[in-house]
Amino acid sequence: MIISHRYKFIFMRTEKTAGSSLSTALTEALGEDVTATNLDRPGWAKYSPIHHGALKRHLPQYFGLHSHATAKQARRVLGDDIFNSYYKFAVERNPWDRQVSLYTHRQTKTGRSTDNFDKDMRSFIYRNTEYVRLNNWAIYAIGDKVVVDELIDYDNLDGGLSNLFERLKIKVNIKLPRLRSYKSDRPHYSTVYSDVTKKMVAKWYKKEIDYSGYHFETA
Repeated sequence: MIISHRYKFIFMRTEKTAGSSLSTALTEALGEDVTATNLDRPGWAKYSPIHHGALKRHLPQYFGLHSHATAKQARRVLGDDIFNSYYKFAVERNPWDRQVSLYTHRQTKTGRSTDNFDKDMRSFIYRNTEYVRLNNWAIYAIGDKVVVDELIDYDNLDGGLSNLFERLKIKVNIKLPRLRSYKSDRPHYSTVYSDVTKKMVAKWYKKEIDYSGYHFETA
């Protein structure tokens, strides 16, 4: 999450949507004009039996907002005046594509093969021992209501950000780095799905799909 009191915006950072790149670009370009939440290890963390990231996720009013704080948490911590008056935006991505990106990221990070997406997604054991379900919806919605002022399409990120910065009167040039690009030459996401996993993702992320009109594309 990035907050700017000068430009009066809140960037609600969703997962697997270039959030790291955009946060870094905003912080470097705007400097002291923004405040970035992060997961840097605080000094007190060495005394806590619970990971500081988990504490931020579940008790942000005491430990600070998580990088991927939900809209409900942000409103509670920042207060209604700031949350309601600042321009809130987030980036979202086709859930079927996003799911493959999450899987590839996790597998690569732990040195495992990225070639078994469909098999692993269908595995009860894998689904219950790995981080496989994102909750981006709660980052930009409260209940069934989307509360951000703008939801930028990941596939048109540069154009969406250009229009956003013009609207917010941000005149600095912001160029996105590719910080977490895993296996960029991978085939189109549709090629790794079976009917079972295609329907699984559709069920998991029904709200995002219905709201943004996403559909399962083919190569």
